[in-house]
Amino acid sequence: MAIRLRPSDARFGDLLAALSGRLGDGAQLLAEMLGGDFEARAATAARLLEVDQNAEAAAHAVLRALSAAFVTPFDRVDIYRVAWSMRMCTARMAAVADEIVLFEIEEPPPGVTDLVQLVVRAAEVTMQAVPRLGRPRLLVDPWIELTRLGKQAGQAHRRLLAAVTASTSDPARLVRLTALAQSLLRVVNAFEEVAHAFQTVSVKEG
Repeated sequence: MAIRLRPSDARFGDLLAALSGRLGDGAQLLAEMLGGDFEARAATAARLLEVDQNAEAAAHAVLRALSAAFVTPFDRVDIYRVAWSMRMCTARMAAVADEIVLFEIEEPPPGVTDLVQLVVRAAEVTMQAVPRLGRPRLLVDPWIELTRLGKQAGQAHRRLLAAVTASTSDPARLVRLTALAQSLLRVVNAFEEVAHAFQTVSVKEG
């Protein structure tokens, strides 16, 4: 049974689009976290936390609409998975922002920037894909691109760890950068869960 996001019930498409927009907001704020002084970063982290809270509210709006809609259990699971996988992306972005502030990382190494850029790109791909949910065959390219970005993130994560362990003598900074790298990888991995949700929708329709 395929997901049905048709004009006859456009509210799910609108709600999911609103949720996906929070991904782009969060990714841009995460990129801003790499510059500025401590106070600026703390303010940006607070804004990202607000974005995450808005994303949670948007995900709950999808679930409330699902509970009141006449859809099959299969449709319900598909929509739920798409919504909640997107919601987890902002949650993990907010966690990274919190770590950047708590760890007081003044100058993140280039590898951190590489991972954040992958997060920004993954958010863009997701936002562009959500309007295609009503035409599941068009989800193949976003699913492939998000999977590719996940592989790139794994490579960038390994390069970052190699660079950090080779150049950082301060044990505390080493631990903090290693933890930050792992958290950034988890953000991209969350987008891979979005890719799997898109894949499920595409395969069922096909």
